[in-house]
Amino acid sequence: MQKTKINPKEIFERNKEFGAKNSASMLTEIIESDTDTNKRKEAIKYLALISNNFMDIREECYEIFENLLISDDIVGIKCEAAKALGRIKHEKGLKPLKWVLEQKKVDNQIKLSALKALSKIRFQEPEIQLFINELENNSNAIKDFVTIQLLSLNPEELIGLLINSLEVKPFSNEHKAEIIKLIGYEVSSINVSYEDLSYIEVKYPELKTNLIEKKGLLLEVITLVLKEEDVDLLNSVITILNLIKEDIENDLIRLLLLDDFIVKKNAIILCGKLKLKKSVDLLIINLDNMYNEVSIASIEALGEIGDISAVPELLDILDIEDISFEYTDLDMKLYILDAIKKIYSSNQNASYEYLYASLKKDNNTIQESVAFILGEIGKNEFVKPLVELLDIRNLDIRKNTIIALGKVGDVGSINNLTTILEDDSSYWLIKKVAVDAIFNIIQTNWYKVKDGENEVKRLLSKEIARLIDHLGNKPEENFKVKISLIKLLETYGDKHALSALLNRVNDFHRVVRIRVSNAIKKIEERLELEN
Repeated sequence: MQKTKINPKEIFERNKEFGAKNSASMLTEIIESDTDTNKRKEAIKYLALISNNFMDIREECYEIFENLLISDDIVGIKCEAAKALGRIKHEKGLKPLKWVLEQKKVDNQIKLSALKALSKIRFQEPEIQLFINELENNSNAIKDFVTIQLLSLNPEELIGLLINSLEVKPFSNEHKAEIIKLIGYEVSSINVSYEDLSYIEVKYPELKTNLIEKKGLLLEVITLVLKEEDVDLLNSVITILNLIKEDIENDLIRLLLLDDFIVKKNAIILCGKLKLKKSVDLLIINLDNMYNEVSIASIEALGEIGDISAVPELLDILDIEDISFEYTDLDMKLYILDAIKKIYSSNQNASYEYLYASLKKDNNTIQESVAFILGEIGKNEFVKPLVELLDIRNLDIRKNTIIALGKVGDVGSINNLTTILEDDSSYWLIKKVAVDAIFNIIQTNWYKVKDGENEVKRLLSKEIARLIDHLGNKPEENFKVKISLIKLLETYGDKHALSALLNRVNDFHRVVRIRVSNAIKKIEERLELEN
């Protein structure tokens, strides 16, 4: 009894003096009778270490650890018992450890300790499957551990087992998604260039073969569980399918013919991400799907594929007479505009004649939409057709056209924009947009002024003088237009701008007065530095 009061660490350090069996008995007595949990845990730890060194007591120690894991009430003791089973690496320990993992309610600390112990004793297919079962665990610690442990396997073995589990296990969609993520992560981690051949094909030929053989299962699972907002899952899916793209292209496109809403939508998303040009015709058919989400997915997919032949079909969606379309289907319209922009971005040398021709259609929605697209693409060649569009009095068309000219940034359009500002019949919003567009154009070209390009300098100076004159002589101008003018002159105005700004110091609108004061101060500071 006296000896059992010795600290467990000291018993271990003096085990040769006490003898292995006697030391084990002393540690066992502490485990069974001491009330100090920490001391009991320490005794379990050193008992495992002793049993590793002396095989003749290993069996007896195993039984102690098994009993503690299954029967003790304290979580910390159960965890330490699991660790001990892992330390002694006795294959009989697999049974109680697996029993713990099979229980419906088990503390995550105990589960993590049991998983770690299992991996130390044996990590073959039965144990690997238990780890796959835990991929959906709500504990990040467990999820991270099983993921790391699984990734230590040979890629061919791991991916084979993961695919097999998808086939034979009734996992939830969330669990299947985690398996797909892990397959994608493994593929992406080893797929590097190797003398113009896929490294995977050279190093792990069975891996790709397995994916191809199970392509039907993979597509079935992926199109069911895919969520575009889950970026990790989407990236993994694209990584997997890119590896077997040629073998699944036709299978994936056939899914576009199904009636299942979820499968069809996800198949459309994948056709876009994989840039499957063969899917364009079916995607166009799905533009008019009864489900809005399918239509939008088709629009986005066409944008990502970048086939120029889809542009007329996309624009035709906007070619309607219902003037309320812009307000009832604005989201659809924005998706179309973005898709057309992406298509032309993918075809830098494409002709824009179809867009120019669309500007002449007697349809306000088409005209203002094409104006927006031209602004987003932003080429100087668009200035002439855009300027011609300014003659149309429709507010949305004029607004989008002016904004587009600002984005294109060609100085040749400033005169037209300033003329809009000076026109008393122009609506205040159009005037403000025109001033903002002029600001953008000046910003785009100001480096030419600094580089001494006299022609550009003269043109910009002339137009800025017109803006100064307008601000100084139009006290009745809308205050928002004045604020845009003040912002422009604050940045690019010289001493000639000060008189116009001073005319607005006592403006009726308080915000104008504040902005004017700030602008005068900044111009004066800039002039002082220049002198």
